[in-house]
Amino acid sequence: MKLRTLVASLALVPSALAQTYQFSLDSLASNTQIELDLSLPLPGTAIGNYDVATNPTGTITCTSLFGTCNNTSFPINATLLTDPSIVGTPGGTFRANINTKLGAISIADLSIAATGRQPGSADLTLELGYPTFRTRQPNSLFPGGFTLPLPLGQGTLDNILLVQNAPAAGTLTPSGTPDLWNVAVVVPASLSLDLDLLGNAQSIGPLPFALPMVGTLDLSGAQPRLSISVDQSGSQVLPNPVPGTVIEDIAFPIPTILPTGGVANLVLDLIPGDLSLSFLTNLDWSANGTPTCTVTSYCSATPNTFSSGAQCGVLGTSSLSGAAFALTAQGVPPGHAGRFYMSRTQAFLPFGDGNLCLGSPVRRLPVTYALPTGNVLYAVNFEDPAQPTSLIRAGDTWNFQLVFRDPIGGPLTFNTTDAVSVVFCP
Repeated sequence: MKLRTLVASLALVPSALAQTYQFSLDSLASNTQIELDLSLPLPGTAIGNYDVATNPTGTITCTSLFGTCNNTSFPINATLLTDPSIVGTPGGTFRANINTKLGAISIADLSIAATGRQPGSADLTLELGYPTFRTRQPNSLFPGGFTLPLPLGQGTLDNILLVQNAPAAGTLTPSGTPDLWNVAVVVPASLSLDLDLLGNAQSIGPLPFALPMVGTLDLSGAQPRLSISVDQSGSQVLPNPVPGTVIEDIAFPIPTILPTGGVANLVLDLIPGDLSLSFLTNLDWSANGTPTCTVTSYCSATPNTFSSGAQCGVLGTSSLSGAAFALTAQGVPPGHAGRFYMSRTQAFLPFGDGNLCLGSPVRRLPVTYALPTGNVLYAVNFEDPAQPTSLIRAGDTWNFQLVFRDPIGGPLTFNTTDAVSVVFCP
């Protein structure tokens, strides 16, 4: 295939003018509000705190209505209830690849502390159900068959962390305002948090959580700005967050019933069950993006007379301010001439005895020669207006590939390396 015909055919390949940015949440313009209702069953046993040696005046329990009390335990059904409200300033980062021409956005590496350093607290209530039992010290009868709500002080919820666990792709649609795009993407994530109930701090999670990121992307300024506004509610039953755990020896005073006015002192052993959770979240997040410096290999090379396939790479940094960026290749037939090609777009088409990995339009850099080692090095000058590399700006994505002579390697006498895609930053 002649070069002219091949380049013309590349015009049919869709271009992908994508840029990748590292976004950081703006703490001054972001907030998170979370309303929760938690219900944790805590079945277990109760017994008086009497001990013949250490607490002879303690409460003695028994399950028989008559006769001697020998401080026997009995089963209880307890449920812990709390409704923490948390308002905090989120912090964290994520990467976004933005392609306005295709109307696409992808999110990667999201890690967000949803409420920053602000913990939430709420009153704890234990709904206690028990069979009929009686006590001595004090003497009282506790008729069973109903639930007794008992205040337990406060619990805390802290360190709410969202971490992305799978790729996320979404859409960009024009808003009607220049450079302002509507964003919609759902990020698969894991949710973890710390929960302190009854003086027992436990880490919960990671739990599956779908984070909707719906809002606007503003590309009118020097930095892209992503604003997210989400109101979401839901409910979930989480498997026992602390399997195998028994909360032991909880001192638990309970007001007497018949007669009233006294306090029976019990000791509880509780086994946590499945946690029921309902939530209402309000997210108003704003994040600023900066171009990322990334280099990614793609495409494939075919064998030549010197190697099983020549590889393209880079040396230095793709930061324009570093002014130290070079294109490299290895596995090229020594002494033969070649040129690095560059393009904003990608393709995969037969070309010579190899593959062309660049889309139209393709720009050529000066001729260079392979060293005896099979290596090629070309130092890029971003300031030389005579070279196409002067077109490169911070935030741009450019693709590079070496095309080289290989007179005895195949019928078309030239071959190619694989390619690299480079995102340049300031």
